[in-house]
Amino acid sequence: MKTIRITLRKEGATATCLLRYRNTDWPAEVKWSGDHQSFVMPSGRLVPCLDTLESIGATASHQAALCGATFEIEDLGGEARTSTDRVEP
Repeated sequence: MKTIRITLRKEGATATCLLRYRNTDWPAEVKWSGDHQSFVMPSGRLVPCLDTLESIGATASHQAALCGATFEIEDLGGEARTSTDRVEP
């Protein structure tokens, strides 16, 4: 599995999201640590930092900006299968 770590920071708070992908289309596992409760978007929801493997960087950047945080993405290695469209008759 491909593992990505996203770290969010703002004054007085740090939270880390560990994403594990079997396929590139969506994380199979999500684990938060740290002060996730401090990273709230204008809608009142906690920052989810969820997206496809190809789009997670742009999503994390956008969501971090919405809650006034900086972010860092680290590729911790592994591989994920490329998702393909399924065509059914």
